Amino acid sequence: MNPKLKLLADGQGGVYSRGQAADSGYTPGQIHDRIQDGRWERIRYGQYAEAVDLSHLAPWDQQGLKHRRLVHAVLNSMRPGTVAVSHQSALALHGVPLWGVDLSEVHLSRLDRHRGGRIAGVRHHRGKLTAADLALVGHLPVTTVPRALFEMACTSTFEAAVVSADAVRRHHPIAEPELQRLLDVTEFWPGSPTARSALDFSDPLSESVGESRLRVLMHTHGLPAPMLQVVFTDADGFVARVDFYFPSERTVVEFDGLGKYAGASSEALIQEKLREDRLRALGLQVVRITWADLQDPARLIATIRKAFARA
Repeated sequence: MNPKLKLLADGQGGVYSRGQAADSGYTPGQIHDRIQDGRWERIRYGQYAEAVDLSHLAPWDQQGLKHRRLVHAVLNSMRPGTVAVSHQSALALHGVPLWGVDLSEVHLSRLDRHRGGRIAGVRHHRGKLTAADLALVGHLPVTTVPRALFEMACTSTFEAAVVSADAVRRHHPIAEPELQRLLDVTEFWPGSPTARSALDFSDPLSESVGESRLRVLMHTHGLPAPMLQVVFTDADGFVARVDFYFPSERTVVEFDGLGKYAGASSEALIQEKLREDRLRALGLQVVRITWADLQDPARLIATIRKAFARA
């Protein structure tokens, strides 16, 4: 990409229009060739971006990046001042993890008198936004993190809402006056009970999408509430900080995450084995959960209950 178009694209989330490419010196033939050979990818009609390899990213991060590009493509073709990015689209721009929500369409809240509804893959919302509800991400108008979280949580599942609420509480703490304001504003919104339940259940100590999903699953199946990020020591000092600890059941549950030990050295694997042995020496049961385990909730819960029984 030539420097002029790269500079422009960098300010637009990597996205640029056909017209902007032409203004930067690309002929129609050059544009066509770059699309055909895969150097450029079509994000939306008339909007493009350089192709990037996302294979190193977690699935939700891949989806988030693709959605952010789609948001920029939509806004790049709209008149400034008419909309603010909202709902999960705003959370994506704010960098909040998303899981289990529909990212196939861009969500916008109207700042003008335009009607709501779905048009060409864009969901237009009508709602009263105040200055307290609006922020900027780069040059794009968006709803604030707290407002966007409420918007998304009112239109999603409890699990999806908890995943984002945990991350918001961890990285974007909501001041009590703002929280109360939004609770009042959204009191009679469809889906507000789900949003409120998710916020009540959320915990900033839940450190990843996988941990949040596992916590919801354990709650849904009636397990006691675990303690999060508990530190254990023995006579030799620090042993571990564990993801979940059930004190009455003397059981530790660890979420291994996406490829946590993939490519790990033999030394790292030995250290992890020693860590687990030291936890067991403290009289603890240790259960390891992976992403694959989340696909079979009944078996996962049975495994944890068996550890409770052994303890």
